[in-house]
Amino acid sequence: IQFMGTGSEQQLERELNAMPQIVDMNRVFVYRTMVRQVPTLTVLYGSFASNAEAQAALGKLPPMLKANRPILRTVQGIRAEIRQYQSN
Repeated sequence: IQFMGTGSEQQLERELNAMPQIVDMNRVFVYRTMVRQVPTLTVLYGSFASNAEAQAALGKLPPMLKANRPILRTVQGIRAEIRQYQSN
């Protein structure tokens, strides 16, 4: 589940500092990518065996995380973004 993307390391730090109270931080992942030619830090939550499992987890996210309109992502899509970022 992708629930945040930002170009600001300070914003990322603020958001991550607030999260331990609402989610298991062992399930939070951050990676670098490019969005519209701008370096971006993307935040993901969880790893799921199926789309149905991911949909169920998406529905259970706390309101703070739902406010950013989280989306489901595939491992293949994330890897493609990382490769694109690394080639720039």
